[in-house]
Amino acid sequence: MFLFFSMDGNMKKPSFLLNAFKFIKCTAIILTLFSFNIYAQSISLIEFNNYFKSGQYSKALIILGKNNLIQFDLGEKSYLEGLCYAKLQEYDKAISKFEIAIKNENKNSDLDYEYGQALYAANELKKARNAFSASAAKKFNTPASIYYIAHISQILEEFPSAIENYNKIINEETSDNKIKQIAHFQLAETTLLMLRESFKEKKLTQDNLVDSIDKEIIPKLKKASETDPESNIAFEINQRLQEIQIEFQLDPNLLRNGKRVSAKKQSGYFSQKVKYDNNISLTNEENNISQTRKDSLIFESELYGKYDLVFKKMIVISPEVRLNFVQHSNQTSIDVYQNDAYSLNANLKNRLEHFFYAKPASFLLDLEFSKMYKDWNQVRSRDFYANSKNIGIGESFSYFNIGDTSIKFKYKQFAAANQLISNNTTSISGDQTLSLPNQHLLIALFETDFIDNFNNKTSNSTTYLLRFDYLIPEFLPTYTLGLAMATTMTDTKEQKSTRGTELMLNPSLDLTKDINSKMKISFNYEFTKNSSKLSDYDYKKHVLSTEFKFSF
Repeated sequence: MFLFFSMDGNMKKPSFLLNAFKFIKCTAIILTLFSFNIYAQSISLIEFNNYFKSGQYSKALIILGKNNLIQFDLGEKSYLEGLCYAKLQEYDKAISKFEIAIKNENKNSDLDYEYGQALYAANELKKARNAFSASAAKKFNTPASIYYIAHISQILEEFPSAIENYNKIINEETSDNKIKQIAHFQLAETTLLMLRESFKEKKLTQDNLVDSIDKEIIPKLKKASETDPESNIAFEINQRLQEIQIEFQLDPNLLRNGKRVSAKKQSGYFSQKVKYDNNISLTNEENNISQTRKDSLIFESELYGKYDLVFKKMIVISPEVRLNFVQHSNQTSIDVYQNDAYSLNANLKNRLEHFFYAKPASFLLDLEFSKMYKDWNQVRSRDFYANSKNIGIGESFSYFNIGDTSIKFKYKQFAAANQLISNNTTSISGDQTLSLPNQHLLIALFETDFIDNFNNKTSNSTTYLLRFDYLIPEFLPTYTLGLAMATTMTDTKEQKSTRGTELMLNPSLDLTKDINSKMKISFNYEFTKNSSKLSDYDYKKHVLSTEFKFSF
């Protein structure tokens, strides 16, 4: 090391070493300050992100507001401040900050979209539309950007622009089903607004308007619903569809008098019933011949189908078919297995919908045909037993506010292989439904049957039936409880001296559980007691049954 001495003998540092030392010292200070600044910025940015992500936007703004703590380029600070103000719903401040960021050429891809949302919230619709157009041009969140353009055009009643952009959303590859469904919906609504305006301006007649709605609006709404049938908005779309159909009388399931038919024209079911009847032979237990009383399990299968045909929204024709098969488990007793049977039924139910005292009503015309095969010869073979033809006319109306009323007249021809039991029956009936405030239903029925056994006049009779049904929906969740009480009085005519006037009491209970929309199972108990002067006709019995039904 070289040392230099002054004239007085003191040691002295050379000047270039002093300068080097000063340079190193300054550099160290600058680096220390720079490192501290970088560290401070890093800590502040972490704080900002934590506050922003947790929704503490006011605190995030305080961090941004600390002078010189965080350095930004190209309007980044203004962009972040705009996001915070927008989240706080202070849209005027958000707009101002976003505009500064745009002026400084901020490069964040969502800037125009966020700016557009703030303008939209502040009701500056035209400027908002321009911002969303810029966002779409940059391909940021394209479907949503285009949707805002379309929706703003719709609000501004610039319908062609709205329709054009809704179609863009539908055709945009990046659009998901949710936004496509909304676009289809709003496209229908915008087109409807255009049609209404044209009608107001007398460019369309009423018939032209209805025809256009039927051919343009209804299909668009159906398409919207079908895009995602399980979504929440699908329910709103279907409601809107019904409103428009009702307003312009275009609902195919709404009849002229306001009654509705099911949108599903075909329906049917298969049911399997298992019953236990403790007195199939109808034996009087008090005659000391109880050993003649026969019981059995009964297996009853039924297949049913129906189709509704609607004409001119006022005539409903419903052809029906039914196949019924009955088999008894007790095959040792003639009194039991002689009841094994099957039957074929074909019915034609017709309704003419009209008004009665300005309320919906239906004129009824029913034609019923049945052919039954039964082991009536007691030879373990189901042979032809009888044909029956039934014609009925009636009227169903809502004259009383409590519920529907029906009055019917029927004439039935029963032609049996055993001519002694062939008969003609004339029936008159009336029923009244009462809708109770607790959502329960009470149904009252009265029916009179005049039975003419023309080949055996001594068997003629007249019966009077009075029945009440009380239905309790949701007796328990998914359960329906039905209680019924039927009373039948029989005028035995020429046998009155021996049989008297017979009285039958028939209470029953039915509990039905819905398994799902197509399947249900029910449990039933029925008691019958017939009182007669002649002991052979005096009996009682119990029937327990369970039924499984599958609808399709």
